[in-house]
Amino acid sequence: MGAAPMCPASPKGNGNRKRAQRGVVLLDVVAALAIVALAAFVLMPRPRSSIGAAELTAEAVRVSGEFRKGRAKALTTGSVADVSVDPGNKRIQVDGANPISIRDGVAMNWVTSDRCPIRGRTRALRFLADGRSCGGVMTLSASGREIELRVDWLTGRVEMSPK
Repeated sequence: MGAAPMCPASPKGNGNRKRAQRGVVLLDVVAALAIVALAAFVLMPRPRSSIGAAELTAEAVRVSGEFRKGRAKALTTGSVADVSVDPGNKRIQVDGANPISIRDGVAMNWVTSDRCPIRGRTRALRFLADGRSCGGVMTLSASGREIELRVDWLTGRVEMSPK
């Protein structure tokens, strides 16, 4: 009843087993990385091609801010202040300030009275020293939504409303 004599394992056989185990571990790591990459791709947010209501409202707020900035400049300096509006390039600029650009995907329509000065190819919005303006209506639209900005000629007040 003696135990079978144990033969020492050959170093060569043991090395093949370690190499095989390393190969399995490497394959496991590659498979795990592939699963993580696939999950990241599926869960990653996709850019929307359309502009939502919040983005359109944000653009309208930016534009109305520029109009209000022009009115404030006229009131504080006691002289005329023009806000140049370029619907072709979708840019708005208060005299002496940096222009702002309307983001891609937002259409802009600009209508003013004949009393507004012509700047370039369009009429600018002019604010007088007492806060009055030549008046105008800007419509920003995207994805079937429209927001209208009205500048009252008598008070220079800027109103924003969905259309």
